[in-house]
Amino acid sequence: MMMLPVVLVACSKAPLETPSEQDAQLEASSARELNGPIVAGLDVQEPELLAYLQSMQQAVRDDLGSAQARGQLGMAYAANDFHAAAAASFGQAFLREPQDMRWPYYQAIALSEISDTQGALERLEAAIAIDAGYAPAWLLRGSWSLELDRPEIAEDSYRQAKELAGDLVTESAATVGMARTLLRQGHGDQAAQLLENLGEEFNHPFVAQLLGDAYRRLGRLDDMRRIAQLDRAGQLNWPDELRSAQMSFVRGFSGRMFIAKQLLGENRLKDATAILETLRRTHPRDRDLLNNLSIAYRRMGRPDDSFEVLQYGLAVHPSFHALHFNIAVHYEDRGDQQRALEHLNRAIELDPGAVEAHQAKVNLLMRMQNLEEALAAVEEFVRFGQADPTVLFSAGMVAGALEKWPLAIERFQQALLLDPKHHRAQIFLGRSLTGAARYDEARTVLDRAEESGANPSDVQAARRHLEILERGG
Repeated sequence: MMMLPVVLVACSKAPLETPSEQDAQLEASSARELNGPIVAGLDVQEPELLAYLQSMQQAVRDDLGSAQARGQLGMAYAANDFHAAAAASFGQAFLREPQDMRWPYYQAIALSEISDTQGALERLEAAIAIDAGYAPAWLLRGSWSLELDRPEIAEDSYRQAKELAGDLVTESAATVGMARTLLRQGHGDQAAQLLENLGEEFNHPFVAQLLGDAYRRLGRLDDMRRIAQLDRAGQLNWPDELRSAQMSFVRGFSGRMFIAKQLLGENRLKDATAILETLRRTHPRDRDLLNNLSIAYRRMGRPDDSFEVLQYGLAVHPSFHALHFNIAVHYEDRGDQQRALEHLNRAIELDPGAVEAHQAKVNLLMRMQNLEEALAAVEEFVRFGQADPTVLFSAGMVAGALEKWPLAIERFQQALLLDPKHHRAQIFLGRSLTGAARYDEARTVLDRAEESGANPSDVQAARRHLEILERGG
């Protein structure tokens, strides 16, 4: 139930509405129908979803005093990505049924989806005031309090959640939250102890990621490097029956695709694959569906199925760059680096701004020991693509490997202009200045890198290299 970064490229459609568009629509709706339903989504292009939203809106008109009708309309909006409309509808339901904690709870989640964390926290407090026994509410209170830099409130929230937890995941999420709070307060030793104990019974990549951060802050670099070899993960999720209840309100192809992508991002691969396979029966040629299904199969350990989907996808959509990118990964896994390179080149040709494809091409060329071609590839993107610190860093690394020090220095400096806290760029800028015999400048850069929090052992290694070359070694 983790938020894992999707290694392959998954194209996603834009939200149905931006918050500003939703707000404008809501104001117009309120002006027309002061006591009527919140109206949104009338311009959606999917007949099934449009008819569903209209039927839910009509249910409110049929019984204007019903909190349930307005709450269900809010859930329909939330499940189909109309979060501002959902928040307003839940607010109407709460006015009519102020003792039902679901309405402020759902409203809080909807507000968080449109980045109103302060408003979300206020509505969550209203929900907890009605029912203080729902553990997921306390977990959200802790998470949002940390976002607003209120560690004392977060600490209290996670303690409450731990006391109320009825399952291992919820209890572990509370412990992780407490560790995050301790790190925020500068208590890395206590956070590390909590996470070490937790890791024995809840072996989760996010726990390892947070533990690695604690080790870094404590200067335990060997332990940090050991942890760094493990898989990375994003946000840790927990069971939430109220939130899960909204899934039954999803309608339309795009809504189900949205849910499948969320599940894919949470590493709930079996659930995501089930939805995608069902959608494939009715939309067998949809390129976004095929691309995401191939990713799901690959991450489930079904590379042959993934490869078959990509081959079919390219047969019907030969100009879709993401399919070329993802099949390149398969060809490299199969030892066919040349075919992989051909598909990466085609992906770049179709979408010159695809940072992932450019980066993958450079990395592949470096693994093939084609350093001059790798440098040419990354330089081409630097000249004609959007500036990106990761790409600029790669350009510096390849130039440095070829001992083209002036170019390496320029690229590392450009990367640091875009990301001043890019510690590896600082280290390798220092090494490149050393290679160019600009020792005083190199020493200054490495001092700055140490002050900004770069890995101490990396700084020391770069300084030793500087001293050896400066002595003529």
